[in-house]
Amino acid sequence: MKLPAFVTDLTLPPLEYQCKLRQWSQEMRTSSPIIWDEDSANWIVFRYEDVVRVQSDYATFSSEGTVPGGNGSSIVEMDPPRHKQMRSLITLAFSARTVVEMTPQIEEIVDTLLESLCARDEIDWMSDFANPLPVIVIARMLGLPHEEWPTYKRWTDAIINMTSESEVANLGLREHFARAIDERYRNPGGTDILSRLIAAEVDGKGLEYEDVMGFCFTLLIAGNITTTNVLGNAMLCFDEHPEELTRLQRHPELLPTAVEEILRYMGPFRAGPNGLIEGRIAQTDLRLYDHIVRKGDHVQVNRLSANFDERHFHEPERFDCGRTPNRHQSFGQGIHFCIGAPLARLEIKLALGKLLSKFQHIHILHKEPLRQTPSLLIFGPQRVPLSLQPA
Repeated sequence: MKLPAFVTDLTLPPLEYQCKLRQWSQEMRTSSPIIWDEDSANWIVFRYEDVVRVQSDYATFSSEGTVPGGNGSSIVEMDPPRHKQMRSLITLAFSARTVVEMTPQIEEIVDTLLESLCARDEIDWMSDFANPLPVIVIARMLGLPHEEWPTYKRWTDAIINMTSESEVANLGLREHFARAIDERYRNPGGTDILSRLIAAEVDGKGLEYEDVMGFCFTLLIAGNITTTNVLGNAMLCFDEHPEELTRLQRHPELLPTAVEEILRYMGPFRAGPNGLIEGRIAQTDLRLYDHIVRKGDHVQVNRLSANFDERHFHEPERFDCGRTPNRHQSFGQGIHFCIGAPLARLEIKLALGKLLSKFQHIHILHKEPLRQTPSLLIFGPQRVPLSLQPA
Protein backbone atom coordinates (compact mmCIF):
# COMPACT_ATOMS: atom_id res chain seq x y z
CA MET A 1 0.00 0.00 0.00
CA LYS A 2 0.98 3.64 -0.28
CA LEU A 3 1.28 5.93 2.72
CA PRO A 4 -1.38 8.67 2.98
CA ALA A 5 -0.33 11.85 1.22
CA PHE A 6 -0.34 13.88 4.45
CA VAL A 7 2.60 11.87 5.85
CA THR A 8 4.98 13.73 3.53
CA ASP A 9 2.97 16.94 3.29
CA LEU A 10 5.16 19.67 4.76
CA THR A 11 2.56 22.37 4.09
CA LEU A 12 0.15 21.18 6.79
CA PRO A 13 0.13 23.18 10.04
CA PRO A 14 1.98 21.14 12.69
CA LEU A 15 -1.04 20.40 14.90
CA GLU A 16 -3.15 19.37 11.91
CA TYR A 17 -0.37 17.01 10.82
CA GLN A 18 -0.19 15.49 14.30
CA CYS A 19 -3.96 15.04 14.48
CA LYS A 20 -4.07 13.25 11.13
CA LEU A 21 -1.07 11.14 12.07
CA ARG A 22 -2.58 9.99 15.37
CA GLN A 23 -5.87 9.12 13.70
CA TRP A 24 -4.20 7.17 10.89
CA SER A 25 -1.87 5.37 13.29
CA GLN A 26 -4.82 4.30 15.44
CA GLU A 27 -6.53 2.87 12.36
CA MET A 28 -3.36 0.99 11.42
CA ARG A 29 -2.89 -0.45 14.92
CA THR A 30 -6.43 -1.81 14.73
CA SER A 31 -6.66 -3.07 11.15
CA SER A 32 -3.13 -3.26 9.69
CA PRO A 33 -0.43 -3.41 12.40
CA ILE A 34 2.19 -4.04 9.72
CA ILE A 35 2.13 -2.67 6.17
CA TRP A 36 4.38 -2.73 3.11
CA ASP A 37 5.06 0.79 1.83
CA GLU A 38 5.40 0.55 -1.93
CA ASP A 39 7.20 3.85 -2.41
CA SER A 40 10.05 3.24 0.04
CA ALA A 41 10.05 -0.58 -0.17
CA ASN A 42 9.86 -0.85 3.62
CA TRP A 43 7.71 -2.72 6.11
CA ILE A 44 6.31 -0.43 8.83
CA VAL A 45 5.06 -1.66 12.22
CA PHE A 46 2.65 0.33 14.37
CA ARG A 47 1.94 -1.46 17.66
CA TYR A 48 3.99 -0.80 20.78
CA GLU A 49 5.06 -4.42 21.27
CA ASP A 50 6.27 -4.71 17.66
CA VAL A 51 8.10 -1.37 17.76
CA VAL A 52 9.91 -2.58 20.90
CA ARG A 53 10.76 -5.95 19.34
CA VAL A 54 12.17 -4.52 16.10
CA GLN A 55 14.42 -2.14 18.04
CA SER A 56 15.47 -4.68 20.69
CA ASP A 57 15.96 -7.98 18.85
CA TYR A 58 19.19 -7.13 17.03
CA ALA A 59 19.80 -10.76 16.07
CA THR A 60 16.62 -10.70 13.97
CA PHE A 61 16.54 -7.02 13.03
CA SER A 62 20.02 -5.66 12.25
CA SER A 63 21.14 -2.03 12.19
CA GLU A 64 24.09 -2.62 9.87
CA GLY A 65 23.65 -1.04 6.45
CA THR A 66 20.58 0.98 7.46
CA VAL A 67 22.07 4.48 7.11
CA PRO A 68 21.83 5.78 3.53
CA GLY A 69 25.35 6.49 2.33
CA GLY A 70 26.79 5.42 5.68
CA ASN A 71 30.26 3.92 6.02
CA GLY A 72 29.69 2.01 9.24
CA SER A 73 31.49 4.55 11.46
CA SER A 74 28.35 5.69 13.28
CA ILE A 75 27.21 3.76 16.33
CA VAL A 76 23.61 3.86 15.07
CA GLU A 77 24.52 1.47 12.25
CA MET A 78 26.39 -1.10 14.37
CA ASP A 79 25.42 -4.47 15.83
CA PRO A 80 27.17 -6.36 18.64
CA PRO A 81 29.95 -7.10 19.32
CA ARG A 82 31.29 -3.89 17.75
CA HIS A 83 28.37 -1.89 19.06
CA LYS A 84 28.92 -3.13 22.62
CA GLN A 85 32.57 -2.08 22.53
CA MET A 86 31.74 1.35 21.09
CA ARG A 87 28.88 1.93 23.51
CA SER A 88 31.04 0.98 26.49
CA LEU A 89 33.80 3.38 25.46
CA ILE A 90 31.40 6.24 24.77
CA THR A 91 29.57 5.68 28.06
CA LEU A 92 32.83 6.06 29.97
CA ALA A 93 33.15 9.61 28.65
CA PHE A 94 29.50 10.48 28.11
CA SER A 95 27.79 9.00 31.15
CA ALA A 96 24.70 10.32 32.92
CA ARG A 97 26.97 11.53 35.73
CA THR A 98 29.16 13.44 33.27
CA VAL A 99 26.09 15.10 31.81
CA VAL A 100 24.79 16.11 35.25
CA GLU A 101 28.15 17.75 35.92
CA MET A 102 27.40 20.05 32.98
CA THR A 103 24.30 21.49 34.70
CA PRO A 104 25.96 24.82 35.69
CA GLN A 105 27.25 25.36 32.14
CA ILE A 106 23.85 24.63 30.60
CA GLU A 107 22.10 26.85 33.15
CA GLU A 108 24.45 29.68 32.22
CA ILE A 109 23.63 29.30 28.52
CA VAL A 110 19.88 29.08 29.22
CA ASP A 111 20.00 32.18 31.46
CA THR A 112 21.92 34.17 28.86
CA LEU A 113 19.50 33.26 26.07
CA LEU A 114 16.40 33.95 28.18
CA GLU A 115 17.79 37.24 29.49
CA SER A 116 18.04 38.51 25.91
CA LEU A 117 14.28 37.92 25.50
CA CYS A 118 13.06 39.87 28.54
CA ALA A 119 12.82 43.31 26.95
CA ARG A 120 11.04 42.17 23.80
CA ASP A 121 7.29 42.10 23.21
CA GLU A 122 7.54 39.25 20.71
CA ILE A 123 10.15 36.59 20.05
CA ASP A 124 10.57 33.61 17.79
CA TRP A 125 11.08 30.74 20.23
CA MET A 126 12.88 28.67 17.61
CA SER A 127 15.49 31.08 16.25
CA ASP A 128 15.95 32.97 19.54
CA PHE A 129 16.20 29.99 21.89
CA ALA A 130 15.42 26.45 20.72
CA ASN A 131 17.93 26.50 17.84
CA PRO A 132 20.97 28.00 19.59
CA LEU A 133 20.69 26.22 22.97
CA PRO A 134 21.64 22.63 22.04
CA VAL A 135 24.15 23.66 19.38
CA ILE A 136 26.01 25.92 21.81
CA VAL A 137 25.96 23.23 24.51
CA ILE A 138 27.36 20.55 22.20
CA ALA A 139 29.88 22.92 20.62
CA ARG A 140 31.31 23.54 24.07
CA MET A 141 31.38 19.80 24.77
CA LEU A 142 33.38 19.20 21.60
CA GLY A 143 35.69 22.17 21.97
CA LEU A 144 34.28 24.07 19.00
CA PRO A 145 33.98 27.88 18.93
CA HIS A 146 30.42 28.17 20.24
CA GLU A 147 29.90 31.60 18.68
CA GLU A 148 29.83 29.85 15.30
CA TRP A 149 26.66 27.99 16.25
CA PRO A 150 24.60 29.38 13.30
CA THR A 151 27.07 27.75 10.90
CA TYR A 152 26.93 24.41 12.72
CA LYS A 153 23.12 24.58 12.72
CA ARG A 154 22.99 25.32 9.01
CA TRP A 155 25.38 22.48 8.26
CA THR A 156 23.57 19.91 10.38
CA ASP A 157 20.24 20.85 8.77
CA ALA A 158 21.82 20.44 5.33
CA ILE A 159 23.13 16.96 6.22
CA ILE A 160 19.84 15.81 7.75
CA ASN A 161 17.76 17.06 4.84
CA MET A 162 20.34 16.01 2.21
CA THR A 163 20.27 19.42 0.51
CA SER A 164 22.69 20.67 -2.13
CA GLU A 165 24.91 21.99 0.67
CA SER A 166 25.25 18.62 2.43
CA GLU A 167 28.64 17.78 0.91
CA VAL A 168 30.06 21.17 1.86
CA ALA A 169 28.51 20.76 5.33
CA ASN A 170 30.10 17.34 5.83
CA LEU A 171 33.51 18.67 4.86
CA GLY A 172 33.10 21.77 7.01
CA LEU A 173 32.11 19.84 10.13
CA ARG A 174 34.84 17.29 9.58
CA GLU A 175 37.42 20.07 9.39
CA HIS A 176 36.15 21.64 12.63
CA PHE A 177 36.02 18.28 14.41
CA ALA A 178 39.50 17.35 13.19
CA ARG A 179 41.00 20.51 14.70
CA ALA A 180 39.36 19.82 18.06
CA ILE A 181 40.34 16.12 18.04
CA ASP A 182 43.95 16.77 16.97
CA GLU A 183 44.32 19.37 19.72
CA ARG A 184 43.34 16.79 22.33
CA TYR A 185 45.66 14.17 20.93
CA ARG A 186 48.50 16.71 21.24
CA ASN A 187 47.44 17.82 24.73
CA PRO A 188 45.78 14.86 26.53
CA GLY A 189 44.37 14.92 30.04
CA GLY A 190 41.53 17.40 29.65
CA THR A 191 38.23 16.99 31.48
CA ASP A 192 35.89 17.91 28.63
CA ILE A 193 33.77 15.24 26.93
CA LEU A 194 35.97 14.98 23.84
CA SER A 195 39.16 14.54 25.91
CA ARG A 196 37.48 11.86 28.00
CA LEU A 197 36.27 10.11 24.88
CA ILE A 198 39.75 9.98 23.38
CA ALA A 199 41.22 8.73 26.68
CA ALA A 200 38.56 6.08 27.32
CA GLU A 201 39.70 2.44 27.24
CA VAL A 202 37.98 -0.91 27.74
CA ASP A 203 40.25 -3.97 28.06
CA GLY A 204 43.17 -1.81 26.96
CA LYS A 205 41.48 -0.68 23.75
CA GLY A 206 40.31 2.81 22.92
CA LEU A 207 38.42 4.41 20.07
CA GLU A 208 39.99 4.73 16.65
CA TYR A 209 40.26 8.22 15.14
CA GLU A 210 37.32 7.62 12.77
CA ASP A 211 35.20 6.31 15.66
CA VAL A 212 35.80 9.58 17.53
CA MET A 213 34.97 11.52 14.38
CA GLY A 214 31.79 9.49 13.90
CA PHE A 215 30.70 10.20 17.48
CA CYS A 216 31.23 13.94 16.96
CA PHE A 217 28.93 13.87 13.94
CA THR A 218 26.32 11.79 15.76
CA LEU A 219 26.35 13.95 18.88
CA LEU A 220 26.14 17.28 17.11
CA ILE A 221 23.51 16.25 14.57
CA ALA A 222 21.27 14.01 16.67
CA GLY A 223 21.67 16.08 19.84
CA ASN A 224 20.87 19.25 17.98
CA ILE A 225 17.72 18.19 16.15
CA THR A 226 16.23 16.28 19.07
CA THR A 227 16.41 19.02 21.69
CA THR A 228 15.52 21.84 19.29
CA ASN A 229 12.38 20.16 18.03
CA VAL A 230 11.22 18.94 21.44
CA LEU A 231 11.49 22.51 22.74
CA GLY A 232 9.43 23.70 19.78
CA ASN A 233 6.91 20.91 20.21
CA ALA A 234 6.57 21.77 23.89
CA MET A 235 5.11 25.14 22.87
CA LEU A 236 2.69 23.37 20.51
CA CYS A 237 1.60 21.05 23.32
CA PHE A 238 0.99 23.95 25.71
CA ASP A 239 -0.83 25.92 23.02
CA GLU A 240 -3.12 22.95 22.39
CA HIS A 241 -3.54 22.27 26.13
CA PRO A 242 -3.19 25.60 28.01
CA GLU A 243 -4.65 24.06 31.15
CA GLU A 244 -1.56 21.83 31.40
CA LEU A 245 0.73 24.83 31.10
CA THR A 246 -1.16 26.47 33.97
CA ARG A 247 -0.91 23.25 35.95
CA LEU A 248 2.84 23.09 35.40
CA GLN A 249 3.30 26.73 36.41
CA ARG A 250 1.49 26.01 39.66
CA HIS A 251 3.25 22.69 40.24
CA PRO A 252 6.83 22.96 38.90
CA GLU A 253 7.65 19.66 40.62
CA LEU A 254 5.85 18.03 37.69
CA LEU A 255 8.53 19.22 35.26
CA PRO A 256 10.35 15.85 34.91
CA THR A 257 7.12 14.01 34.03
CA ALA A 258 6.02 16.90 31.80
CA VAL A 259 9.23 16.53 29.75
CA GLU A 260 8.50 12.82 29.26
CA GLU A 261 4.93 13.56 28.25
CA ILE A 262 6.02 16.11 25.65
CA LEU A 263 8.40 13.49 24.26
CA ARG A 264 5.58 10.94 24.10
CA TYR A 265 2.82 13.18 22.83
CA MET A 266 4.78 15.06 20.18
CA GLY A 267 8.13 13.44 19.51
CA PRO A 268 10.81 15.07 17.31
CA PHE A 269 10.72 12.63 14.37
CA ARG A 270 8.25 12.13 11.56
CA ALA A 271 6.35 8.94 10.79
CA GLY A 272 7.62 8.33 7.26
CA PRO A 273 10.17 5.60 6.50
CA ASN A 274 13.48 6.73 7.91
CA GLY A 275 16.46 4.39 7.93
CA LEU A 276 18.70 6.90 9.71
CA ILE A 277 16.79 6.64 12.97
CA GLU A 278 14.25 3.85 12.83
CA GLY A 279 15.32 1.31 10.22
CA ARG A 280 16.37 -2.31 10.66
CA ILE A 281 17.08 -5.13 8.20
CA ALA A 282 15.56 -8.58 8.73
CA GLN A 283 18.21 -11.28 9.16
CA THR A 284 15.84 -14.19 8.55
CA ASP A 285 12.40 -14.92 7.14
CA LEU A 286 9.70 -14.39 9.76
CA ARG A 287 5.94 -14.01 10.06
CA LEU A 288 4.40 -10.85 11.49
CA TYR A 289 0.63 -11.17 11.67
CA ASP A 290 -0.52 -12.26 8.19
CA HIS A 291 2.66 -11.18 6.40
CA ILE A 292 5.97 -12.88 5.68
CA VAL A 293 8.96 -10.58 6.15
CA ARG A 294 11.83 -11.90 4.05
CA LYS A 295 15.50 -11.91 4.96
CA GLY A 296 17.00 -8.63 3.72
CA ASP A 297 13.73 -6.69 3.93
CA HIS A 298 13.87 -3.27 5.55
CA VAL A 299 11.61 -2.85 8.58
CA GLN A 300 10.68 0.55 10.02
CA VAL A 301 8.98 1.46 13.29
CA ASN A 302 6.33 4.13 13.76
CA ARG A 303 7.33 5.43 17.17
CA LEU A 304 4.51 7.96 17.39
CA SER A 305 2.01 5.17 16.85
CA ALA A 306 3.65 3.17 19.64
CA ASN A 307 3.44 6.21 21.93
CA PHE A 308 -0.33 6.32 21.42
CA ASP A 309 -0.99 2.58 21.61
CA GLU A 310 -4.10 2.16 23.73
CA ARG A 311 -2.89 -1.34 24.65
CA HIS A 312 -0.01 0.22 26.55
CA PHE A 313 -1.03 3.77 27.57
CA HIS A 314 -4.11 4.75 29.57
CA GLU A 315 -6.07 7.43 27.68
CA PRO A 316 -3.21 8.00 25.22
CA GLU A 317 -4.94 10.92 23.50
CA ARG A 318 -4.84 12.93 26.73
CA PHE A 319 -1.83 15.21 27.26
CA ASP A 320 -1.01 14.76 30.95
CA CYS A 321 2.00 16.51 32.50
CA GLY A 322 1.78 14.14 35.47
CA ARG A 323 1.59 10.90 33.46
CA THR A 324 3.39 7.99 35.10
CA PRO A 325 4.56 5.47 34.15
CA ASN A 326 5.47 6.76 30.71
CA ARG A 327 7.66 4.32 28.81
CA HIS A 328 7.46 6.15 25.48
CA GLN A 329 9.52 5.17 22.45
CA SER A 330 10.77 8.59 21.38
CA PHE A 331 14.33 7.76 22.45
CA GLY A 332 14.17 4.23 21.08
CA GLN A 333 14.63 0.90 22.80
CA GLY A 334 17.27 -1.74 23.35
CA ILE A 335 20.96 -1.39 22.53
CA HIS A 336 20.33 1.68 20.37
CA PHE A 337 18.45 3.59 23.06
CA CYS A 338 19.50 7.20 22.49
CA ILE A 339 22.85 7.69 24.20
CA GLY A 340 22.19 11.42 24.30
CA ALA A 341 18.86 11.08 26.12
CA PRO A 342 20.22 12.29 29.51
CA LEU A 343 21.63 15.42 27.86
CA ALA A 344 18.43 16.16 25.95
CA ARG A 345 16.29 15.64 29.06
CA LEU A 346 18.52 17.91 31.12
CA GLU A 347 18.52 20.69 28.51
CA ILE A 348 14.74 20.55 28.08
CA LYS A 349 14.06 20.42 31.83
CA LEU A 350 16.37 23.37 32.57
CA ALA A 351 15.05 25.38 29.63
CA LEU A 352 11.36 24.94 30.46
CA GLY A 353 11.92 25.30 34.19
CA LYS A 354 13.70 28.62 33.84
CA LEU A 355 11.22 29.82 31.20
CA LEU A 356 8.31 29.17 33.57
CA SER A 357 10.07 30.85 36.49
CA LYS A 358 11.07 33.99 34.54
CA PHE A 359 7.85 34.55 32.58
CA GLN A 360 4.27 34.62 33.81
CA HIS A 361 2.30 34.63 30.56
CA ILE A 362 3.55 32.49 27.67
CA HIS A 363 1.43 32.10 24.58
CA ILE A 364 1.81 31.67 20.83
CA LEU A 365 0.88 34.62 18.64
CA HIS A 366 -1.26 33.22 15.85
CA LYS A 367 -0.76 36.02 13.39
CA GLU A 368 -0.24 33.48 10.64
CA PRO A 369 -0.46 29.68 10.42
CA LEU A 370 2.46 27.85 11.97
CA ARG A 371 4.61 25.88 9.55
CA GLN A 372 6.43 22.60 9.95
CA THR A 373 10.21 22.40 9.78
CA PRO A 374 10.90 21.64 6.09
CA SER A 375 12.25 18.13 6.67
CA LEU A 376 10.99 14.64 5.88
CA LEU A 377 13.01 13.29 8.81
CA ILE A 378 12.33 15.50 11.81
CA PHE A 379 9.12 17.03 13.11
CA GLY A 380 8.71 20.40 14.74
CA PRO A 381 7.58 23.96 14.05
CA GLN A 382 9.73 26.16 11.83
CA ARG A 383 8.85 29.33 13.77
CA VAL A 384 6.98 29.89 17.02
CA PRO A 385 6.12 33.56 17.62
CA LEU A 386 5.71 33.96 21.39
CA SER A 387 4.48 36.71 23.64
CA LEU A 388 6.27 36.60 27.00
CA GLN A 389 5.42 38.62 30.11
CA PRO A 390 8.11 38.61 32.84
CA ALA A 391 7.01 37.22 36.20
